[in-house]
Order: sequence, then C-alpha cells, then structure tokens
Amino acid sequence: MSDNEQKTLCAHIEDELQIKDPEAYVALIKSATHYCQGCGRSAANEENLCQPEEL
Repeated sequence: MSDNEQKTLCAHIEDELQIKDPEAYVALIKSATHYCQGCGRSAANEENLCQPEEL
C-alpha cells in the first residue's frame, strides 16, 4: 500500500484503481480527514490530495 499512499487520488482515478482494486481505493478514502480544494475528493491522508485542506 505504500505506493498507493504516495500518489494523489487523481492519479489513482486515472489509473482506475477504484475499478482494478476497490479495496485499496476504499482504504485511501475511509475515515477521511482531508479534502482536496481542487477536485473535492476526500482522503485519510493529506498526501493523497493535490490541494489538501483539513475537514
């Protein structure tokens, strides 16, 4: 999962992680603590967002 944690959610969506490995994608967004000011996605780690803002 460490590779997943270094990419942004936008990059994961482009790579279709949500389709190829839904469990890995859910692990990135479950218990979200931040959201992206750019695309509106939320994530558990701010490192996974392009423009993170704390919820």
